[in-house]
Amino acid sequence: MVPYDEPIYRFYGERVCAHGYIDLQTLIREGSQTKIILIRFLVVDAHTSYNVLLGRTLLNTLGAIVSTPHLALKFLSSSGDIIIIHDDLRFSHECCITSLRPKELTQITNNIERHLGTGLTLTGEDLDPRICCDSRIEQVEDTKPMTISLGKSLQLGVGLSHNDQDLIEMTLQDNTDLFTWLAVDLPNVDPQIVVRKLSIYREARYVSQKKRKLGDKQRLVAKAEAIKLFEVRFIVEAHYTTWIVNIVLVKKSSDRWRMCVDNTDLNKTCPKDAYPLPSIDRLIHDAASNRVLSFLDAYFVYNKIPSVPANMIKIAFITEDSNYFYKVMPFDLKNVGATYQRLMDKVFNHLFEKCVEVYVDDMVVKSPSHLQHLKDLAKVFATFQK
Repeated sequence: MVPYDEPIYRFYGERVCAHGYIDLQTLIREGSQTKIILIRFLVVDAHTSYNVLLGRTLLNTLGAIVSTPHLALKFLSSSGDIIIIHDDLRFSHECCITSLRPKELTQITNNIERHLGTGLTLTGEDLDPRICCDSRIEQVEDTKPMTISLGKSLQLGVGLSHNDQDLIEMTLQDNTDLFTWLAVDLPNVDPQIVVRKLSIYREARYVSQKKRKLGDKQRLVAKAEAIKLFEVRFIVEAHYTTWIVNIVLVKKSSDRWRMCVDNTDLNKTCPKDAYPLPSIDRLIHDAASNRVLSFLDAYFVYNKIPSVPANMIKIAFITEDSNYFYKVMPFDLKNVGATYQRLMDKVFNHLFEKCVEVYVDDMVVKSPSHLQHLKDLAKVFATFQK
């Protein structure tokens, strides 16, 4: 096998590193009809029900025609005869079922919170639909908790020396007011910094959806979710509406329900915000050369950006008992990622390419040494305070 360090990419963008390649004389046969060609195989670690995947290069070399309904491959032999390779239907079906079988995912519990004075239990997963939907970076080394208040803690790497740990803990303790676990305690972003203003085509006509019926169980879930949003002041009761849409309840793998708002009609009338998002490759490259990294993830990010009051009538939704306006930017509106990235670029513009890298709500504070990291953390925390 010849070493080969170029990656290959799956159709959904996942990068797979190849161990090397090997050229093999490969016999393709159906009965007495055969053809031998040289095929270059890339060797990778892949969890799949197939041992070999033959790509377009091979099909072009063979001059082959593929028929998936007949599970057949037809091409010319060296002597000019037509060779037809037939697949085994039962075996193909077994491989297909194996490939489509969902993998068991580890469920992570996130940010359980309780609003003071009520019996409602809120979780980050309830109000932030991104939680448990996407893969997150996991730390390489083990961590240990550092208590910053009663029952609340952050995670520190166990590889820190006692001196470095003491210095970092001191910096974090000086900024404990920046960390919170209750959405109701979070201040909104100042409207002078950023607000969510809808841009709608002039020729667009408002859509008022008819109320959809929900089952008994879904109706109770929707009512409870609306109360949670109301308690943390993300929504207010609506009395007069133009645009109004229904809610959609989606069952999660944990058998709980997630309440979404059907903003499909509204999103169709909004032009795309072409504000550029940072290059992931550049962010990783710039951060990887540093010795010390701190990872921060903003809490309830989109919901902390206020909506322009005039736009509130356009982001209303129906529940069983009442109608509500969103006071803040909801997750399911078009261009919310661009709006939040614009905010972060404005806030951290003076620190970019120095000690901070930001992609939407994920932030990395990077430093070449522990001593410099304390200074960089202090700059970032001071920016948050401001």
